Amino acid sequence: METQRARERTDAIRWASLAIAILAAAWTLFHIIWTLSNHIADDYWGIALLVLFILALALAVAQFAQERTTLAGTGKRADNETFPEPAISKFFLASTSASAMWLVVRMNVGAEWFTAGWEKVASPAWGTSGKALKGFVAAALVKSSGPNPAVQGWYAWFLQHVVLPNAGLFSVLVSWGEVLVGVGILVGALTGIAAGFGVLMNFNYLLAGTVSINPIIGMFGLFLVISWRVCGWLGLDRILLPALGLPWKPGALFQSSRTISTTQRQTRYSS
Repeated sequence: METQRARERTDAIRWASLAIAILAAAWTLFHIIWTLSNHIADDYWGIALLVLFILALALAVAQFAQERTTLAGTGKRADNETFPEPAISKFFLASTSASAMWLVVRMNVGAEWFTAGWEKVASPAWGTSGKALKGFVAAALVKSSGPNPAVQGWYAWFLQHVVLPNAGLFSVLVSWGEVLVGVGILVGALTGIAAGFGVLMNFNYLLAGTVSINPIIGMFGLFLVISWRVCGWLGLDRILLPALGLPWKPGALFQSSRTISTTQRQTRYSS
């Protein structure tokens, strides 16, 4: 009887989490369309995502409370494991039960990158002429002088001698890079890698003396990198990660080819 009730509570939490994820994704899609249509009125997307994240986090904590015993049991130290992963880390960074919470975070980070990148792509100043990027670099170089420079000398050298002479190329890379990072995070395709490139751009903006929302989006992006195993589970990673696998653990696609090559090798030697 108790087991049946626990299963019902688990199912209820999962359905509620899925509803929150669907609402967050739908609102984010509306926000992207609303923003790119140049509407000025507030669509309350930021507040909505904050509320949805708090709800998703509360449901994740409730789910963790039910799975904690099981997770702790699987986390017992093996003979060759010096630092076993704690139960809370296993749940939030490696359990699909936390994927709805991470989807809300993805919607925030992905939408910010996509809308920023699309506005650059649509602007002639961010094309191959590199006009906008040249202005950005010039402003950053000004911040590299004085008693307390906001831009470090080595990065100012990089901007002046590498970026500035190739402003057209870097302009295209930045604008389309932001779009691709946004799309990858939004649809959950190799989310950890996409978020990693996003964090790299955040660091470059910060090094160039531009704060804006870079610290916040960069922090959220780092969390997505750490939770790469499950943050894209409600997305294409549900298909991509099992299929591609990892360098040290090939996925279904590479396992099948490896099996075929091994079979052929065995047949060759036996004959």
